Amino acid sequence: MFSSPLLDEGYPPVVEEYEKGYLKKKPLLVYLPGFDGTSIAPFLQMPELSTTFDVRCLTMSMSDRSLYDELKKAVIDFIFQEVSKNDDGGEDFLSLSSSKSPLAKGNFITKILRKKSPPRSIYIVGESFGGILASDVALDILGDNELGQHLKGLTLINAATCYDRSKLSSVGPEVANCPPYLYILKLLGMSTLFKDEYSASQLGLIFQSKALPSIIDTPQRESFMGRVAISLLQKLIQGKLFMPQETLKWRLEEWLLTGSEKMESRIEKFQQYNSLPTLIIAGGKDLCLPSIDEAERLCSIFPNSKPIVVKDTGHANTCGSRIDLAAEMRKYFSGELKGSGRTAMKAVAVQGKGVYLGMEPRYDGQVKFGLSPLKYWSSGNYREVNITKVVSRNGGFNK
Repeated sequence: MFSSPLLDEGYPPVVEEYEKGYLKKKPLLVYLPGFDGTSIAPFLQMPELSTTFDVRCLTMSMSDRSLYDELKKAVIDFIFQEVSKNDDGGEDFLSLSSSKSPLAKGNFITKILRKKSPPRSIYIVGESFGGILASDVALDILGDNELGQHLKGLTLINAATCYDRSKLSSVGPEVANCPPYLYILKLLGMSTLFKDEYSASQLGLIFQSKALPSIIDTPQRESFMGRVAISLLQKLIQGKLFMPQETLKWRLEEWLLTGSEKMESRIEKFQQYNSLPTLIIAGGKDLCLPSIDEAERLCSIFPNSKPIVVKDTGHANTCGSRIDLAAEMRKYFSGELKGSGRTAMKAVAVQGKGVYLGMEPRYDGQVKFGLSPLKYWSSGNYREVNITKVVSRNGGFNK
């Protein structure tokens, strides 16, 4: 259910850090996706995020119909397990007095066992439906005296905490309950809620080698982008990205509606946690959710928060090329992140107008042909994990 996309896609810097045991020493960033259950939306951000964080993503197959509370428990269990590992990959710092599951009794009952190596800092990023889940998980973590002190930042992107006031809440159920023979047509119509006017044009700039997102500025990063794009195309052809009608109905009702109602009943509790810095990001032209209005509302509830409106972006593209998410997180969360990279989008990208906002000329100066897809898997741009090195370092295999 949880994955490391950069490790899975053979991104060399992350593979090397993993093999040497450095990756687990970085702050843990947990990304929780929209109700599509994929990590497609922020994938361009991942290479730059990996310079500061160990990036992990929650993913769910299109057949997944977990209950909302089951998803929440899975996230909390995962975070607990990751921050409890010692340098050899085993549990060390935190443990439950009665169980290894942090939700065994509905909350955390933690105690310190041995302070061999302190647990890593936790940063949670939730997008759309993931914004509901991230907020709910954060409240449970904050409510625990031991684990709560390690939650250093929360980022909410187009948070679906406003689902009941959204266009999606009216259009979605119509699509989910339409006659099956109309479903694909209606689903295509609903997809317009997630787009914006520049996403396709920026893709054209990339294909024509006229520009690249400013966060894709090396051959390794371009190769990662290319491999992910090819993988997405393969999954699309195989039907793995197609959401069945029953799955759509389930997720609208059991994830978005149930989740938003549960979160709304306890969201005011955040007012007592003024030490938690929270970035609240909204797409400037989100047709799916009233994200700008919701960002303003959330900022009035979260005492230590900052709103960011990403200009001209639709719901699914807010974390595309028009924001440098790692830079924004380093700047606002500061602390241990200070000095780990830039704290603002590159000047050339900020100055871009229209379709060029967030873009910059290719790093290699090529204006006719970009990096050949044949090089996406070359030795310098792709690297598989060497299991022998990991086993040798650990004295046994632990991922």
